[in-house]
Amino acid sequence: MGSNEQIGNFFFFGFLSFFLFLGYLLFEPFLKVIILSILITIIFYPVYLKIEKKIKNKILASSIMTALILMFIIIPSITLIAFFVNQIITIYPIIIENISKYRSIEILIKETPIISKVYVIIENSLKSLNINVDISDAIRGIVNEIVSFVIQQGKGIFLDVTLLIVGIIIMLITIFFLFKDGIHLYNRIYSIIPLSDKDKTFLLSKSYNAIQGVVLGSVLTAIAQGILSFIGYFAIGLEMSYFWAFITFIAAFIPVGGASLIWIPVAIYTLFTKGFLTAFLFSVYGTLVISTIDNIIKPVVIGDKTNIHPMILVFAILGGLNLFGFIGIFLAPIIVVMIDNMLLLFKEKYVSQS
Repeated sequence: MGSNEQIGNFFFFGFLSFFLFLGYLLFEPFLKVIILSILITIIFYPVYLKIEKKIKNKILASSIMTALILMFIIIPSITLIAFFVNQIITIYPIIIENISKYRSIEILIKETPIISKVYVIIENSLKSLNINVDISDAIRGIVNEIVSFVIQQGKGIFLDVTLLIVGIIIMLITIFFLFKDGIHLYNRIYSIIPLSDKDKTFLLSKSYNAIQGVVLGSVLTAIAQGILSFIGYFAIGLEMSYFWAFITFIAAFIPVGGASLIWIPVAIYTLFTKGFLTAFLFSVYGTLVISTIDNIIKPVVIGDKTNIHPMILVFAILGGLNLFGFIGIFLAPIIVVMIDNMLLLFKEKYVSQS
């Protein structure tokens, strides 16, 4: 390769990088909407193919799918998030007021079986290390962090109704054209990837199947556990059952613990407010119904499409929440899946052959 050709390549890739960066700046304000639109399209593309095959009209099939997603995905999701943020804002002052009463918290902990023993062990351990911790401040700090994050993310969605409406319109238009012309976009991306057809097929098809399985499996499981937990919470007379059901729905996306991170504390709370029998029956329901549905839905939907350790997903989801907000719950597993598939391809191409 001559020096002139090397200089030409340098300038070409320099200009390409520069304009790609400018392109990123152009699309950055809409990046989350575009990514979410792509994600929704990937999940429901098989449904679109069936509709398009029957009516044999891409425009009409894309319109039908876009309308269905608006009615059954976007509007319900926005409504649920709005309700959730409103409830958080409503109960936030009450929570902080109760937490501020240090003496009542300390008395409650010391009078609660099991929890009081754990409290004594922790307290003695901290004292032996000469560490003084104000329980009231610690609990208040944790609640403040969680609530502030939720309110911040919620306000980011609903702060400007005009921007929200514009975002929904952009999403619908994007989804429509992704259904209609997505295959052409896929082929274009496929053609410029500098890999062999075998490697490209492996990477794209495996990633597509894994993304569809992981996201759809997680969403279906979370919906099922949210509904089942609401039935259980309502049956035991838990106040604001719908609110705690939504919290359970969110917790269901966490690979380790999941919905049990919510219903187990509810069971403990029920033990001291409703009695042993109610708490026992609810615990049985939580174990055999709420948590077990996870072991039914995910293996069926995800199957062997991915094999990522749950702890990796836990850190990924927490990082995704911090980086992207609520949408990070869905993006984090996708990023991990893509990294895993890239590493598998790297192993096959460069490690196995060495």
